[in-house]
Amino acid sequence: MNQAQSQTGSFTQFFSRTVADSDRLFWLLNGGGWIGLSVVTLVSLSLPYDQIEFAYIAHNLIQSVGGFVLCAPLRTAIKHSWSWSPWNRVLIASGLTIVSAAVWTAFRLQLLMTLTDETGLWGDFGGWFFASLFVFLAWVLLYHLVKFAQLLQGEKETLLVLEAGRRKEAFKLVSAESAAREAQLKLLRYQLNPHFLFNTLNSIASLVSTKRSEDAQSMIAELSTFLRFSLESDRNITIPLRDEIEALDLYLRIEQVRFSDRLVVEQEIDPRALPLQVPSLLLQPLVENAIKHAIGRAEEGGHILITAKLSDEQLVLSVEDSGSGVDEKRPELSDLFETPGFGLRSTAERLENLYGDSFSFNASKSRLGGLKLALHLPTRGKKK
Repeated sequence: MNQAQSQTGSFTQFFSRTVADSDRLFWLLNGGGWIGLSVVTLVSLSLPYDQIEFAYIAHNLIQSVGGFVLCAPLRTAIKHSWSWSPWNRVLIASGLTIVSAAVWTAFRLQLLMTLTDETGLWGDFGGWFFASLFVFLAWVLLYHLVKFAQLLQGEKETLLVLEAGRRKEAFKLVSAESAAREAQLKLLRYQLNPHFLFNTLNSIASLVSTKRSEDAQSMIAELSTFLRFSLESDRNITIPLRDEIEALDLYLRIEQVRFSDRLVVEQEIDPRALPLQVPSLLLQPLVENAIKHAIGRAEEGGHILITAKLSDEQLVLSVEDSGSGVDEKRPELSDLFETPGFGLRSTAERLENLYGDSFSFNASKSRLGGLKLALHLPTRGKKK
C-alpha cells in the first residue's frame, strides 16, 4: 500500500512538473501525437491493404519521425509571432501550415519511392498533400489550444495571487484560528503522551499503595477535569486571561501531585489584567518547558513564578524557573523553536499570526536562577 502511494505521488509530481514546464510538455505531447499517428496509419492503411512488409512499416515510422522534427521550427515560428495582432497570427499560422504540409508530403512521397519499388507517385501529390494538410492543421489547432489553456491558467493564478493580497488580513485571522486549534490538538497529544500518563498513573498508584485514597481520588478527578477541559474548551481564538489562569491551574494541580513539595508555584497576577483577551492555552507550553527542563531535572525540585502585569498599554506575561541545579547551559529561545515537538514554537507561530509585529517573545536570565520567558502582547478588550 505504501509503495502504491509512493508511486502515485511520484507520478503526480512528474505530471505537475511537466505541466509547469512548457518545453517538456511540448515534446511530450508532440511525441505522443506522432506516435499515435503511426498507430492510426498502421491500423487504417497498412493492415487493411496488406502493406506489412518491412519497407512500408519503416516508411510509416520514418515519416512520423520527419513530422516530429518538422514541428520544432514550426513551433519556433509560431512562438515568435505570438505577440503580433490576431489577424497576423492567423495568416502566419495558415502559411506555416501549408508550407509544412507541402514539405512533409514531398518527404513522404520520396521516402516511399526510395524504400519500395513504387514509382511515379508525384502525380498523387494533391491527395497526399490534402492528408498532410489535415494533419498539420490539427497540430496547429491543438498547439494553440494548449497555449491558450496555459495562458488562462497563468491568468487564473495571477488573479488568485491578487485576491490573496486583498484578503491578507482575513487570511491571518483564519490562520490564527487554525493554529489555535492545532495547538489544542498538540496539547491533547501531550496529555495522552505515554510518558505523561505513565507519570500521572504512577503517582496515583503510589498514593493508593500508601493508602492515601483521598489524594488518589483527588488526583484522578484533576486528571479527568484536565482532559475534559482539553476536549470541551472554548474554540475561540482568544479568551480572558482569567479563564487562561484557571486552565493553567488544572494542569499545575496534576504536576503538583507528581512533584509534591518539590514543586512550588507562585503567581503574581495584576487584577486589571484578568479581563484582557489572550490566546487560549498560551501559558501551558511555557510552564511545561520550565517543569521539563528545570524542575524535573533538579534533585530538590524548584520554583516557578508566573506573572501578569500591564505596562505601556501592553500585557506582559512571564514564566520563570529556578533552574535545574546542575551546571548546564539552558538553550536560548531561538534554539527551543528549532527543537521538534516543542510547544514554544507553536506558541510563537500563533502569536505571529494573531498579532503580526505587535508582540515580542524573549528569553532572559531569571532572578530565581533559571530561565525567564516573557511575552509582551497588545492589550485586547474585555470578552463580551
